[in-house]
Amino acid sequence: MLLTKVPCGCGRRQDLDPERADRANPAAREEFLRKGYHGTTIASIARRAKVAPQTVYFVFHTKAAVISAVIDAAVLDEDPTPPEATSWWAAMRAAPDAATALQAFVHGVLPLLARASRVSEVLRVAAMTDDEARATFLRHERMQQAGYRAVIDLLAEKGRLRDGLTLGTATDILLTICGDTIYSLLTTDRGWSHQQVADQLGEAARLLLLGSPGQGSSGRPRRSK
Repeated sequence: MLLTKVPCGCGRRQDLDPERADRANPAAREEFLRKGYHGTTIASIARRAKVAPQTVYFVFHTKAAVISAVIDAAVLDEDPTPPEATSWWAAMRAAPDAATALQAFVHGVLPLLARASRVSEVLRVAAMTDDEARATFLRHERMQQAGYRAVIDLLAEKGRLRDGLTLGTATDILLTICGDTIYSLLTTDRGWSHQQVADQLGEAARLLLLGSPGQGSSGRPRRSK
C-alpha cells in the first residue's frame, strides 16, 4: 500500500498510555495473519497485546480501523516519512529517463509491499463479505491509486509510455504488477525471494509500460482509460 499522506496517529486517541496503545498494533497484525479478519476479535487482540479490550476500543474504535492502522504502520515501518518524501522517491524524480525512474520506483516500493502485502490481502479478502472492511479497503485502494498515478504521470513526463497506452490503463498495470496481491502470491504461495520479485516484476513493468528497448511511441499518452 502506497500512502499519499502520513496517518495522523492512525486515528487513535492521544490521551491514552502510548505504550499500551503501541502494543496493540503488532498484536493485531499477528492476529490478522493467523486468524484472518473474521476470525480476529478486539478481545483476541487485547489478549495478545496484554491490554484491556477497552484500550483497543478507545484507541481504534472498530476492527476495520485496527487493520487500517496495521497496514499504515507496515508501510511506514519505524520511519514516519511517507513514501513521497523518501530518498528513493527523490531518486525516481531525478532519474534522467523513464526506464531509470521506473527501476527506482520498483526497488523503492517493494520493501513496502514486503511489510504490508500479507495483511493488505487479509483486508482485501474481508472486503468481499464485510461492508466496513470493504469501505476501509476502498479507501486504501484510492490512496494507492493516487500514488501510482503520480508515478505514471512522472514516467510520461520523462519519456514515452508504450504506444497506445493511456495514463489510466498504465496506472492499472502498475497497480497490478507492483501490487500487494502479486507480491504476496509470488513470495508466499510460489516461494520466490524478494530479489526474484524485484528482478522479474521490474522487467515486466518495463515491458508493459515502456515497451521493448527502441520501441517508439507515436505521441503523448491519452488521459482517459
